[in-house]
Amino acid sequence: LMPNHPKSNIVMVCTGTGSAPMRAMTEWRRRLRKSGKFEGGKLMLFFGARTQQELPYFGPLQSLPKDFIDINLAFSRTPGQPKRYVQDLMRERAPDLAALLKDAGTHLYVCGLKSMEEGVVLALRDVSADAGLDWSQLGPTLQTEGRLHFETY
Repeated sequence: LMPNHPKSNIVMVCTGTGSAPMRAMTEWRRRLRKSGKFEGGKLMLFFGARTQQELPYFGPLQSLPKDFIDINLAFSRTPGQPKRYVQDLMRERAPDLAALLKDAGTHLYVCGLKSMEEGVVLALRDVSADAGLDWSQLGPTLQTEGRLHFETY
């Protein structure tokens, strides 16, 4: 499922244990970069959890250079704070996400709770529309080309 080309962009959207394959992809890219074979494909991560205490999944990734991975964290149960979900962050980062959606070398992976899938698809639709893209055409094209993957449960 993971693109083999080191120039491919990877957008990762996940919650909870759905982070496991994302960590594997990130680690593969980290090793590629360390070996000098990395060709600059962008990594953009949207991770959702109830609280910051659930960050052990991604704690180590926060020490990676910002030019290597763009990390966006959403917490839905932080006391005194409004609920934030991955789809909220996707809309906030719309210009950057749209630029990746326009790139034929971008792959999207959505992994985690089934309940987030609809919200993520709606966010992708909104981000696409704001960028002049038609998600009703783009989404199926990405799936047909093997560049859009959902693994929700």
